[in-house]
Formats: sequence, C-alpha cells, structure tokens
Amino acid sequence: MPLRQAILASPETLSDVLVAADDRYREAEELLVGQHFDGCVYLLGYSVEMWLKSACLRLRNVPPFAAVKPVLGPLKSWMKGTAPHVPFTNYHDLAFLGQCVVHLRLAQGRPLAAALHAELQRRIIVGFHDEWIVDMRYRRAALTAAEAWAALDNAWWMKSNWTQLL
Repeated sequence: MPLRQAILASPETLSDVLVAADDRYREAEELLVGQHFDGCVYLLGYSVEMWLKSACLRLRNVPPFAAVKPVLGPLKSWMKGTAPHVPFTNYHDLAFLGQCVVHLRLAQGRPLAAALHAELQRRIIVGFHDEWIVDMRYRRAALTAAEAWAALDNAWWMKSNWTQLL
C-alpha cells in the first residue's frame, strides 16, 4: 500500500503525536549540530506544538489511541466558550494551545503552580510563539546559532515539563 494511502487509512492518535514529538525533537537536534538552524527551529516548534496538543487532549480525557483530528474542534469550541478573549489563529498556534492548558486546569479547579505557569508563559506562550509559526515551512528565516540554541532551550523545557501540565 502506498504511504499516502496507509497514512490516510490510519488517522493519527494521541500516542502517535507523542512519538512524533520526540522524533521531531531528535531530528531538530541533528539539524542544530549540522548548523541547519531554520529546519532545527521549525522542527522544535512543531515538537512543542505536539506536546501542547497532547497536554490539552489528556486534560480533556482523550484516550491514548483516540484519533486526534476529531477532538480538536471541540477543544476550540470549549475555549471559545470559556476564554473568548484568547485568540485562535489555527491548530498550530502555540499561544492558543498554551492558554488551553491554563484554562483547562482552571476549569478543573487545579490551576498551574505559579512557577510552572510563569515558565509556560515566558518560554512558550510568549517566547516560542513569537519566534515560531508553522508557515516557516515555506520560508527561509536565516536564523542564527544563538536563536536555534534559545529555541532548543525552550523546547527542552517543554519536553521535560509537558507532563507536569497535566
């Protein structure tokens, strides 16, 4: 079966997303070592996006083998009703997804610890959001080594802490 058919026949699950996040992170590290900074930062942002989505979906009690695509719309609708002031750009928006985590925890009566919330805000909702957009896949950004290392630091924080957001 051709790859396209195989992928379309088997929608991605929450478990798939988590495996892909780790894979893209490792690939980004290899790009960083090879001094391919644009690709590195793109893949790091993509990894962060997947860890944020995973946190949101786990907080919504989505089981590990549930298809991801059908549960994103209800997440967006829930956020519109809960926090209409949080802008939605698309399902790749790190600020939106980070705010989803914050508001899901609030709705459960379990606000994030102040230090964790501050780091999520600084590193991801503001920091990585301002330096990454999914549309980077179509453009050269001429990123520097310092920018790539800063992105790695923030992505490493997300990789290390996403389960603490649950």
